[in-house]
Amino acid sequence: MLLHVTWEFIDMTEDAERRHLAVFEQWRPPAGADFKAFYNFADNSGGVAILDVDSPATLARTTAPWVPWLRFRATPIEPVEQTIAIRGEALAFRDTVS
Repeated sequence: MLLHVTWEFIDMTEDAERRHLAVFEQWRPPAGADFKAFYNFADNSGGVAILDVDSPATLARTTAPWVPWLRFRATPIEPVEQTIAIRGEALAFRDTVS
């Protein structure tokens, strides 16, 4: 499942930043998580990733180490061609309803 994941920092104290950076240096994504893109916002408020995971459990394993410092939002995404086709199907269905 392809996801658009954003995060925002919830603890910006210096001690939290030190601990967060130390954990990040040792962290590796779990099996089944493939980062397609991985960025921090230039204003240091959070970041964004495009992440392909094999299950919801893998998403949970990916984000769980960071909950003391980050708040996450994960939204499933798919190619625009697929969503346009699905929206067309939905429109065609609604047109059949009187």
